[in-house]
Amino acid sequence: MKTLATIILSVLFVATYAQKEDYKILLDSAKSMFKREKGLRQEELDKFDYDGVAAMFQKVIDLKPDDAEAHYFLGYTYSRINSRDGRSMIGMSLGLVKKTSEQFEIVNKLMPKYTKEIVVLDPYSKLTSEWGAMAMSYWHNNQPDSAVWAFREGKKRGGFGNFILDLNKKVLDACSPNAILISSGDNFTIPLWYLQIAEGYRKDVTVVDISLLNTTWYPAYLSKNKAVGFDLPDAVLDTMEYTRWNDSAITIGKFTWTVKPTYYDQYLLRGDRVFLSLLKQNKFQRDVYFTIAFQEDCRLSLKEHLSHLTIADKLETGKIREQTFEQYKKSNEALLRLSDVININSPDELVFFDSFRYNLLDGAYNYLTNNEKKKGKELIGILDKYGAEQRIPYQSKEGRVYVRTIRQMFGE
Repeated sequence: MKTLATIILSVLFVATYAQKEDYKILLDSAKSMFKREKGLRQEELDKFDYDGVAAMFQKVIDLKPDDAEAHYFLGYTYSRINSRDGRSMIGMSLGLVKKTSEQFEIVNKLMPKYTKEIVVLDPYSKLTSEWGAMAMSYWHNNQPDSAVWAFREGKKRGGFGNFILDLNKKVLDACSPNAILISSGDNFTIPLWYLQIAEGYRKDVTVVDISLLNTTWYPAYLSKNKAVGFDLPDAVLDTMEYTRWNDSAITIGKFTWTVKPTYYDQYLLRGDRVFLSLLKQNKFQRDVYFTIAFQEDCRLSLKEHLSHLTIADKLETGKIREQTFEQYKKSNEALLRLSDVININSPDELVFFDSFRYNLLDGAYNYLTNNEKKKGKELIGILDKYGAEQRIPYQSKEGRVYVRTIRQMFGE
């Protein structure tokens, strides 16, 4: 009897182990298949079998329902099926948004602080992105009530956290009245739209997403609604593509700068050309700002003409403005105060917060090297008050080493 029981237990163990191995192999295979989208040409992406990838991830979940990574990747796959990029955003399906959202909501229940592989955004940011994109699809199609509903539904389901919203309020507050704010990245553009549409906050500022300028529908939408103007007719904007480009001097009024190629040192992309058209038409009648963490190759070589305002960069046609110590201290303290509302389980929010701390540490170091140690120590004091490592750990080993190095310089 004992021998029989041992045999049965051994068979069950082997079967369970085999099933466990099967699900891991299947998960790795599904992830590899999903990642094949990288580097594909547009025509290849249009034929990519996302439905097959989704079926593979579903098989993993059937074998292992509590695998957060499988749910995360299935959510991303549904998202790709619905709208792979900004070109198809205005035709999104609410049913697919719900299917996508459900997967990320499951991830947040299974693993509140997701520590597995990330495609681009963490689960909280992805909920913000999905519901925000759905809202803008409604907004573009003249369904404002549905847009507001989608924004609020996204917040109810775990997106649009207070940290991200409060951060973007500060971005808007940094802008002068009736300014144009060029934004980059879902953690800026979509919360900015939420604040303006769902909360009516700083609607005088026109938010322009730099990536969407590469689409045909978005510049047409901006032009039709007179949000911004372009110096080219709609028919030209609609058909504009990338072009070969050499370093070229561009003059708008009394302001001249050199625009360099933005792609492979040879081309100017469609979105760059549309953005240039926007700047030419605006003629600096409205102030222009950029969100932080902006890709330099998307700023039309304007880096040397920006005043850094901590949470935003202002395009200047004249002298660059330097912040005073008090301005720098106040703006950085305001950002670190956001630790009160940070979602400690969101890797994206924690990375943002780390960047604020690094900025403050850089400032402290600069004041130290300029023989202004007292000012540097004031900045360290703000860091200790609102961004203590004991309360919010740094997200990388390099970050922990950096903060210790700076502290040692101050004799701490």
